[in-house]
Amino acid sequence: MKIALVKQDVFQDLYVAPNRAGPAATLFSSLFRVGPAGLFTLLDADFLIVREAPVAECRVWERELPWIAPTALRQLRDRPLAATDLPDKDRYNPAAAVLRHADFAVDAAAVDWSAYDVVVSLNVAVPSAVVARHPRVLWCYLPGEAQNHLDFPRFGYDVALNQLARGGVAAAPGVLDFPYTFLGPRCLENLMAAELARPPLRAGIFVEINSAVDPAALAATGHPLLSHRREVRANLAALYDTKYFVKCGGRGVRGNSLVEAISAGALVLAPPTLVHHAQLLPRETWIDSPADAAAVILRLDRDPAAHARLLAVQRERVQSFIVDAPLRSLENALRAKRAALASPPPPVPLARRLARRLRRALSSRPPA
Repeated sequence: MKIALVKQDVFQDLYVAPNRAGPAATLFSSLFRVGPAGLFTLLDADFLIVREAPVAECRVWERELPWIAPTALRQLRDRPLAATDLPDKDRYNPAAAVLRHADFAVDAAAVDWSAYDVVVSLNVAVPSAVVARHPRVLWCYLPGEAQNHLDFPRFGYDVALNQLARGGVAAAPGVLDFPYTFLGPRCLENLMAAELARPPLRAGIFVEINSAVDPAALAATGHPLLSHRREVRANLAALYDTKYFVKCGGRGVRGNSLVEAISAGALVLAPPTLVHHAQLLPRETWIDSPADAAAVILRLDRDPAAHARLLAVQRERVQSFIVDAPLRSLENALRAKRAALASPPPPVPLARRLARRLRRALSSRPPA
């Protein structure tokens, strides 16, 4: 499948880069998250930024972020992040704060979408009228906020991608499982190995950013504690070097950071009640407290074979839940759509044809 990932020039997340910049350069340009970088590392997908079209469906994003005024987000069209009035912009990737969407954005109507089998649109980046002109393409939208427009596909699109990864495989277009962080089990490890040109250190405990962990509780392990970095490249370098990734306490999370950690080569320890992607965690990696995490880490440090086995299991689950099932769903949906296009329409019953003729005859009669 030839895939394109598309975002608007007003989208406050992910990449600010030209098409075909390469997986590393594209990923490091992200405003905030890693996102579906596996589309580039695994599938050689294209990446396009399109200008916001003046149609209703391409403006549904205005209601998805009520805490940010649309006028503030529209500054991203032609101003770098650092020059905008966006709230909390100091939380974003400083390496991307000087990049402008305008340097790479094109009009959606000018793109040859027929070159693609599947288009994955972040929110609704491509107008419905353009979608309708390319019926052989499987059109998918991936909401930036997971709760929006997921009851059924809207706006003339074929597929709504729901940010879930439950392992089910769809047979036809509709609402499909597809994670926001679409990554293979070694995507980030391989990318950072090439970027840093050295093997990973594999020491330390990376504490998930939304956790509530007393550092003293993990001190007995002897591992240094690592924490989130704003710069995407630096954050991935830390994940690449760490040995354990711990989520404990704090608010519940979807689990995108867990996928990143496993893809970078870190073993994840977390309570399954606090992550949506708990299916990635074998029972031996469940923890209930920082003290519990410390006990598991000490035990696994004494048993490298057990550590390797559990990491292999987590990687196998990333491959199965995050990559294989979503891709099979897209393949099935594409096949089903094209099969329906190739099938002749069912014959119209005689009674219905006669009724149509009668309606046309009556409508063409002059008024009495």
